[in-house]
Amino acid sequence: MKTTQTLLSSLFFIAAIAPGLSHAEQKQDRALLAADRAEIIELGARFDNGLDAEDRNKFVSTFVPSGVLAGFWGEAKGPEQIGGAYDFMLSTFAKNRRHFVGNHEVEVKGNKATMFSYMVVFDRASNTTIGTATFKDELVRTNGKWLFARRTLSADSNVDPIIQSLQRK
Repeated sequence: MKTTQTLLSSLFFIAAIAPGLSHAEQKQDRALLAADRAEIIELGARFDNGLDAEDRNKFVSTFVPSGVLAGFWGEAKGPEQIGGAYDFMLSTFAKNRRHFVGNHEVEVKGNKATMFSYMVVFDRASNTTIGTATFKDELVRTNGKWLFARRTLSADSNVDPIIQSLQRK
């Protein structure tokens, strides 16, 4: 419902600021905004699906070359460090998990965008919830394609036992 409200608000905003545009031009702008939002949400899915499928290239390719991935494990910048963060995640807390992301709030402003979303992580074998978190993302359109400039994960307190176990190692 909130995503629908956000989309409707964006559409009304476009209509309000574009009084000089014809109905056909306004309709095209709304279609482009919806396409951008869908591509951005799909980018988030490729990030998590890359982790779950153990596909390092898919995971790393969701970022611009100077992109940043930040979370309770630290901050990684650029493909080499983001690949290292991916390796760390799979060797510690992310292997044999499923990451589900929803409640997307996307705001597009030209070639930049932001997205906020929730994540729930399940263990594949036991089908139990491992933890929850939020993502706060900054994106840029590069060569006609949306990519993460910065992706920040904020773990909820239910992830504290995992974080504490990593700190003891």
